[in-house]
Amino acid sequence: MTPWTEGAGKAEARLAAFIGANWERRYRGKLAPFLEDPRFVPTWNWAAALAMPVWFLYRKLYVPFALFFFMPGVVVRLLTGSDAPATLQEMQKPENEYFLLMNAGVYLSAVITAGGVGNWLLFRRAQAALALLASHPVPAEEEGALLARWGGVNRMATALFVAMSVVLTLAQLSA
Repeated sequence: MTPWTEGAGKAEARLAAFIGANWERRYRGKLAPFLEDPRFVPTWNWAAALAMPVWFLYRKLYVPFALFFFMPGVVVRLLTGSDAPATLQEMQKPENEYFLLMNAGVYLSAVITAGGVGNWLLFRRAQAALALLASHPVPAEEEGALLARWGGVNRMATALFVAMSVVLTLAQLSA
């Protein structure tokens, strides 16, 4: 018996504990299709698309964060076959226009992908947490606190990442 077949009320209460404060306002409707059928269905998440990859870090989706952070650069390098234009002045040269277009295309593809899979990845993480909880029973009074700790958001890592990104960007622009 999976956590989803135990009863809709209990499953939603566990999901609400895992997701956190935004369950009712944002995620209940977005994750509803997955409660009926947990297979992938594209749903849209503006936060995942516009704040990619930061949203994944914020929601404690660390592997998707790493993929969405590193893969666009790797894909551009594979498609262009070089690491060539590295500085802003080099990228603005007319002969490197293809590189800018390739960069924009790959980044736009990553944004669309992040927006389309963000909710499903969050649901899959919640599903894994609930399966782990089912395999290692804990007292009912501790269940909500444990799910909140496993789920929820990671504000500290997100703030550090954004601060480091701003500092590195400013350093690159001043160089």
